[in-house]
Amino acid sequence: MDQLRETMRAWDGLAQAWFRLKAGDADGARKDARRLLRERPRDPDALHLLGIAASATNRPIQARCALTRSLRIRPDGWVGVQLVNLHLDTGRINKAEKVVRDLERTLAADVQVRRARAYVQIAGGQLDAARASLQALEQVRPTAEVAHQLAVLLAEMGDAAGALEATRRAVAREPGDGAYRRELFERLAAAGEWEGLVAASSEAGADAAGGGLSAYYRGVGLARLERKDDAVQALAQVVEHGSPSLVALVGSAGWLLQLGAYAEAERSARLALSGRDDDATLHHLLAMVLSRQERESEALAHYRRAAEVRPDDPTFRFDLVVSLCALGLDGELEDALARARRDFPEDPRFVELAERCVAQPGA
Repeated sequence: MDQLRETMRAWDGLAQAWFRLKAGDADGARKDARRLLRERPRDPDALHLLGIAASATNRPIQARCALTRSLRIRPDGWVGVQLVNLHLDTGRINKAEKVVRDLERTLAADVQVRRARAYVQIAGGQLDAARASLQALEQVRPTAEVAHQLAVLLAEMGDAAGALEATRRAVAREPGDGAYRRELFERLAAAGEWEGLVAASSEAGADAAGGGLSAYYRGVGLARLERKDDAVQALAQVVEHGSPSLVALVGSAGWLLQLGAYAEAERSARLALSGRDDDATLHHLLAMVLSRQERESEALAHYRRAAEVRPDDPTFRFDLVVSLCALGLDGELEDALARARRDFPEDPRFVELAERCVAQPGA
């Protein structure tokens, strides 16, 4: 990338194509790169840009051809990494290995070539070797990207503690990267480090995770620490986010339900359900929240919808029958119970419910 940037300073056409790519017009950048190559057919930087743009527009064959030609004209570690990734994405491990071997003959010390070697090792199942490669690379290239790649590998190898520490390093090096923030929250939650999760989701820059996830994970940590009032306050903030993620909305609704904050749970559940009428799980969640508020008639509509969308789920069907029983809707109840016992003959809950809810003849 350094060589590409250097060339752009002296070649306006290449710079304009790059800016078009960065602005989101990958196909326009691809066409620009092809036009530039008519002017300079063997320019490695124009070929490099064509490869990037073609990959971004889902043209892997064109991308591979352009990057291969660029490397033949001028070996470059960045181009090599991108070509290796393209080969690995389609399972071409031998092709990727050849690219790395060729680059190692002239650029063995290049950090990008060393990254490419680690990728090939991972794809080939040489996880210990890949870990050693990435750890050595991080010593000479302490970037967030390398730390993140090491974290992913360590997690795959079962080293959760090592993956967590590597993710911490990635966040420290690029605190504005939301993906690294989200990964840190997830790893802290998986490790049960609740104090650490509260701290990480409360620090300056935590909102870079986006979607209200910092408030959600802060609430989870506080709930686990049995700080109920603080947890409710944090979880209730998710709906205030301009674009809350579905994960944060559903998770906060579930936790607020557990914490007995029913009004707040309802707000989160309703927002999550907005525009998702075919999501049985969300209907069921909202129904449970309404039931806890003794609004069973409203809850019934959502229990019905959940069971309608997912008729194969015994829990959704059971809760529907319980709601019918609570409301004393005997006619519909008997029919629903009969169908449930037919569909789930080995589920004892429906037998017990029938004995409890359906009036026996002569009673």
